[in-house]
Order: sequence, then C-alpha cells, then structure tokens
Amino acid sequence: MVSYDPNRIIGAIQEEAELIARGAESELRLGLFHGAKVVYKLRTRKPYMDPALDSRLRRIRTAREARVIAAALEGGVPAPKLYMVLPSAGLIVMEYVEGPQLKNALWRGLIDPSRAGYDAGFILGSLHSLGIVHGDPTTSNYIVSNRGLVLIDYGLSDFTSSIEDRAVDIHLFRRAVMSTHAGVADKLYRSFRQGYREGLGPEAGEVLERAREIELRGRYVEERRKSVWRM
Repeated sequence: MVSYDPNRIIGAIQEEAELIARGAESELRLGLFHGAKVVYKLRTRKPYMDPALDSRLRRIRTAREARVIAAALEGGVPAPKLYMVLPSAGLIVMEYVEGPQLKNALWRGLIDPSRAGYDAGFILGSLHSLGIVHGDPTTSNYIVSNRGLVLIDYGLSDFTSSIEDRAVDIHLFRRAVMSTHAGVADKLYRSFRQGYREGLGPEAGEVLERAREIELRGRYVEERRKSVWRM
C-alpha cells in the first residue's frame, strides 16, 4: 500500500508550481504533471481553526468537488479533466484550460454575446440535469477554449436538484451579467435562457420563474433598505 505524506506533497507543489490565484479557501498553482500543463488546487489550512476539524473539512470538500467534476465530465459537461485527487492533502490536480475568461472575451469583443449566452446557458442547464448546481456560474468561471466554453471552479458546487438552488445559479449568472456586461446584458441573458431551456429540458421553466422571484425579492429588500435610510 502506497503511503502519502500530505505535508511533503503540499510543500513540493508550493515550491515548484507558480501561484496564479489565492482565495479564502484555496490557492491555485500552475505546473506540469507527467508532461501535462495542470492546475494544482490546494485547500490551505486555516490557522484559526481546530486542526482536526480543519483537516476533516478540507478532506470532505476536496472529495466532494472531485466527485462533482467527475460526474459533470461523465455527463458530457465541458469541465477540466481530473488527473489526481488527494483529499488528505486537500489537493486536486486538474487540466489547465487554455483561453480567456468569458468575461474578458466579451469585453474585448472576441465572442458573439448571443452565441456565448446560449452556450453558457446550455452548459449550466446540462449540469443541472445531472443533479448538480455550480454555486458560482459567472462569466469569470467560463473559459473560451479551442473546444468551446468550459465551465471551471466547482469549489461551491453540490449534488442537488432543488429548484431554489438551481434558481440561485441562474440569479448569480444574471446578476454578474447585468453588473459586468451592461452593454450586451439583455442579448446575453436572453440567449442564456434559451440555452438553459435546451440543456435542462421541461423543468427549466419553473427554475427560470423561481430565479425571477429571487430577483424580485432582492429588489424588495433593497427598496426597504433605501426607505429606512430616508426616514
């Protein structure tokens, strides 16, 4: 039986692979794995947390994210390929997807908004049809690759077919589009809805309606806040 020392693995990766992003939960490093260009995703320790609890949570979250990506790939959703998973080290080694973020491609006019919206919606609908929600499906988490759009970053994903959770995914995409791509937002979101219906199927109407309700709830709360401040 092969034994792995998580501390040695993490230390070697941090020494050899280039840091490309760091968040509250993890860091991403760019490197090579058996000759392939990969992203090392490391869930880092939280010094303020009990070590045993921290280790357990990192192990559980790493394993869940890997299961989600594997299920997405098996279901035909364009996601990064998995090369290795070590939950005990909080490590996922996955394909580095070459290409600009959809956000930047839209800003630079490199992609047609209607085409991009449709493809993004179809991918998210297809993911939902597998009983998976993404958790952060913004234009920053779609990559325009040579094989089309690829949806990345499954750190907040989970297995659920809840209408509310699916609708939150839709709401997050719409909110990101409206705030980041105002000039093409209507065209982009209209085509996104069409693609989403194609990807998910008959349940899409109920999910989109719930997303609309979530939007209205947010507007109501915002108006209430404004009215309180005016008093």
